[in-house]
Amino acid sequence: MKRAAALTVALAAHAGHADPLRLRADALATTASPAGLLVLDASGEARPGLSAEAVVWLAGGAGLDNGADHGTHGDVLVIAVDARTPGGVAAARLGRFVTALGALRPEHIDGASARVRLPARIDVEGAAGLPVSPDVMPGRTWDWLVAARASRRFSDWGSLGVAYELRRDDGALVTEEVAADAGVAIGRSSDVAARVAYDTVNRGLAEVALSASRRIRQVRVELYASHLAASHVLPATSLFSVIGDVAAQRAGTVITWAAAPRLDVIGDAGARRIDRDVAPELVLRTRLKLDDRGASALSAELRRSGVGHEAWTGARGAARIRLPRSLTASAELELVRPDEARGRGALWPWALAALGFAHGDWQSALAVEASASPEYRSRFDALFQLSRRWGAP
Repeated sequence: MKRAAALTVALAAHAGHADPLRLRADALATTASPAGLLVLDASGEARPGLSAEAVVWLAGGAGLDNGADHGTHGDVLVIAVDARTPGGVAAARLGRFVTALGALRPEHIDGASARVRLPARIDVEGAAGLPVSPDVMPGRTWDWLVAARASRRFSDWGSLGVAYELRRDDGALVTEEVAADAGVAIGRSSDVAARVAYDTVNRGLAEVALSASRRIRQVRVELYASHLAASHVLPATSLFSVIGDVAAQRAGTVITWAAAPRLDVIGDAGARRIDRDVAPELVLRTRLKLDDRGASALSAELRRSGVGHEAWTGARGAARIRLPRSLTASAELELVRPDEARGRGALWPWALAALGFAHGDWQSALAVEASASPEYRSRFDALFQLSRRWGAP
């Protein structure tokens, strides 16, 4: 879809008692579930330099949480107008959307954002508005945030940026962060990247991420280290992500081997630290493309994660197959076995199956999802998506 980049940080779920931001919008292409949402999506060009998009969704399905059956409800997630000058020197957005500036955490707001490219390869961008909340309290008129980022591009080999965010809820200061991000390419085979966010309200590092990588023929080696505070955790879809993305420190290495023209083998060996507990973090993943473009693919993954009483072992399998008549079928299955069940079940399954259709500017898809987890003893969701694109691609 045309606005895929914007939607990637826009999808959210209203299932159960949580409203996390969803970090992926290609759910029906990659079988990463959007947790049972009815999505009606429209985006297109009103005229050159001006476009609009809307994402309206309804939570659908049934979830049993400690005997409680949560009902269905809906909301407008994204409804925004984008304007840009020829050549992309300046751009602006107005409406409801998710803003993400550098190393700052993404924020869902009703407001406006703007970006300007200045001489000397300097970019300035900012956003301001009202934070979107699923439970808006009457009379709370002093909920707002402002954020800004300035960055400098260095030819095609690197960039450096600094950012600032201030947020108030009911007039009280709840978030104030300063952040910096940098990336440097060293030749054609190596690069180094870093981002840091400092919380001035709670007086501590909210996020630190460092990485360095080098490619040697068919092998790419990456070293990484990260620190993530609870304020920066954004739960994603899939059972692996929900139970694996927690506030912690991590360090390790990722080795990607192009074993064959269509086969990648990825190994991630590291360690995770939560409080004073340290445990290994191990992932082995393979991906086989069934055609040159990767429109059809098979993947498998084994994972060992968690610390202390929350340690678990999981397996995942996924398939995406292009069918005749512009159809695409996809499926994914995850199984998680906790080291200590503690009355929450000895095995947690999660599965999704989807069928998508594309014809010209129209796209539609239907998906069903079923799962069991520490949060829900059982859950079933259904999703339908319909979208159309107007104007030039």
